[in-house]
Amino acid sequence: MIAFASPRPRSGPTEKGHHVRRRLVSRLRATTFTLGAVAATMVLVVPSAAAIGTTTTVSAQGTPATTCPVTLTANVTPIPAGGTVEFKEGTATLGAAAPLTNGTATVNHTFTTTGVHIVFAKFSGFSGFDTSTSANLSVNVTMGLNLGSVCLPLG
Repeated sequence: MIAFASPRPRSGPTEKGHHVRRRLVSRLRATTFTLGAVAATMVLVVPSAAAIGTTTTVSAQGTPATTCPVTLTANVTPIPAGGTVEFKEGTATLGAAAPLTNGTATVNHTFTTTGVHIVFAKFSGFSGFDTSTSANLSVNVTMGLNLGSVCLPLG
């Protein structure tokens, strides 16, 4: 509450020739105004530092033959503290998104058809790190024979 005051008007004769001796004491008339408080939220937007650019590479280990699993590996640099990598062939996702650990993510995949398969890895990004996509990797898949612990290419 904020109080404002103004002097009271004088009373009594003020015409010329009248002299009234009064003790001049300033009397204030108090008028009270209540100023309503307006609640507001202040949002400060601090520009974030630019995200760090990343590079993703992909490779395949194992025998690329039908019925034989290969391990697809993605490496992301610089190494973020987390994130996931999706391995793709065109628009098809090869397995579930793999968690990135120490800059590396892997997924096992078995190709079911022969021929050249173009795969790539896509890093999802992480706090302070940009997304990135690897270059395409050509995997030439042949007919295979899976004997349990051994996988043999045929042909």
